[in-house]
Amino acid sequence: MKLIIGGKWSSTWTMRGWLACKLSGLPFETETLFLSRADSKDKLAAVSLTGRIPVLITDGQRITDTWAIAEYLWERAPKSDIWPADGSARTAARMVAGEMHGHFAELRAAIPMNLVKRWPIADGIPSNAKLLDRPGVRDQIARVEQIWRETRAVHGDDGPYLFGSRFTFADAMYAPMASRFRTYSVPLAEDSVSYVHACLSHPLVAEWIAGAEDQAQEIGWDAVAAWP
Repeated sequence: MKLIIGGKWSSTWTMRGWLACKLSGLPFETETLFLSRADSKDKLAAVSLTGRIPVLITDGQRITDTWAIAEYLWERAPKSDIWPADGSARTAARMVAGEMHGHFAELRAAIPMNLVKRWPIADGIPSNAKLLDRPGVRDQIARVEQIWRETRAVHGDDGPYLFGSRFTFADAMYAPMASRFRTYSVPLAEDSVSYVHACLSHPLVAEWIAGAEDQAQEIGWDAVAAWP
């Protein structure tokens, strides 16, 4: 299998797709397509029918949606950590992952992911205030925290992740959001701070972040950190 990914510091969906591949335990390789380059549009058209990444190329197919990639992998490796083993927990995991897959547009737009950036504070006032005060953003932050809190209360009592001791695709879906909260110094409840730390400290997430930092060094740290 080959997974076509974007820049690791900013491509949220390829991060999720890569985590799904790693969680499956199946062998795969990656190819990076930087979308900001002059030839990117033509290269993307050659590999993706939708013009989006990630793309999983396997068995003569080109799977272009991150959710579809995760489900394909789970069908090939149903005992993997992509979804919880328990049926009730698996349904709940699909519900919370699905909410992240289809919602939170205002929050995503206000605070784009940048894994090598830390939002500055000027004159003692967090300079993220205008971003967080955009319409809908604080309500959506509260909803993310509510999802984390309620899911962990029902399914996460035996570990630090949404469904306990196993980091699943549900956690992978929220990992880019957890990184946003850290990047932009978003004020969170104590239990949310603990989950952000656990999520970003997971070995697979840490591996992706380290890759993002390596890319930033190659491309130019200041240029990467300045985006967006």
